[in-house]
Amino acid sequence: MATTHIKRSTSTSRLVNYAEKRAIKKDGLNLDIQYAKSEFKQVRAVYGNPGKTQAYASRIAFSPLEFNPQDPHDQTTVLAVAKEVYAKAYPNQQVALYEHADTDSLHVHAVIGAINLETGQKMHGNWHQYRDHLVHITDQVCQENGLMVTRPDPNRHEKRSMAEIKLRAKQQPTWKDQIRQAVDHTMQNPLIRDFQAFQDDLKQQAVKVWERGKNLTYQLLGTNYKSRGTKLGLDYEKETIFNELASRQNQTRTNQQPERTVNPTIDPAQSDHSRTPELPGHSDSTKPQPKRPSINNFIRSNRPPNKSTNSFRRP
Repeated sequence: MATTHIKRSTSTSRLVNYAEKRAIKKDGLNLDIQYAKSEFKQVRAVYGNPGKTQAYASRIAFSPLEFNPQDPHDQTTVLAVAKEVYAKAYPNQQVALYEHADTDSLHVHAVIGAINLETGQKMHGNWHQYRDHLVHITDQVCQENGLMVTRPDPNRHEKRSMAEIKLRAKQQPTWKDQIRQAVDHTMQNPLIRDFQAFQDDLKQQAVKVWERGKNLTYQLLGTNYKSRGTKLGLDYEKETIFNELASRQNQTRTNQQPERTVNPTIDPAQSDHSRTPELPGHSDSTKPQPKRPSINNFIRSNRPPNKSTNSFRRP
């Protein structure tokens, strides 16, 4: 059984530094894992795609009932399965994979470049869609490899104290659950696209929210019950909420861009070519144009001299 996780990040280098430090094995998709940071940077420079999101941090953890973290054979198998998952989920993205064995379960950290190498565009959608997509692909690959399929965990994106867990066992609601339910209800509304609208909608549900440094703080109106988003869970943290709102704004702007139309009074097939003189020094635009070099050739031409690398193959 494998559990998955994914969220946006503003720094590819920071993700790589963290994952590479404790990696026992590593591999990559659409990049040379030895030069992961520089190749992520080169792709951003080539496409010049603006925005704060540089990459997505993801993780796949495998059950200790199926794999022993200290077994070299299991380590190789897990990395191969994880690579297959990300190859199917993000075939046109750069993905750096780093396997860790410092917990009871073998797990693989993935740094997914935000830019699609085929289109030059960033990943579109919201992190809920990314998570569901990754869970579906992970279950499919695990099943094909004879592994247990993920068992849904309703609390995987929520942090709960022991007191909350005991109350939930008694089927008693908590004030934190009230806040979570209000936030979930608000974020289900696609018309909520900025923080002011987010605040206004929550206020109608008796929840006040404000920024406090790198966190969001929520409070039930009329009470002293308040909590930071980091104490409620990943879905309620500032980065998650702000990234989702920004994604909706970008999507709205994209949908509102006017399409180019052709003047219906002019028939392009019957236009007088003699009235459109050829610019001096330029060839006829109808002639075949040279093919643009691929991004992979660009990266290889700018790559430092080869170093010795280790390849990890499935047994």
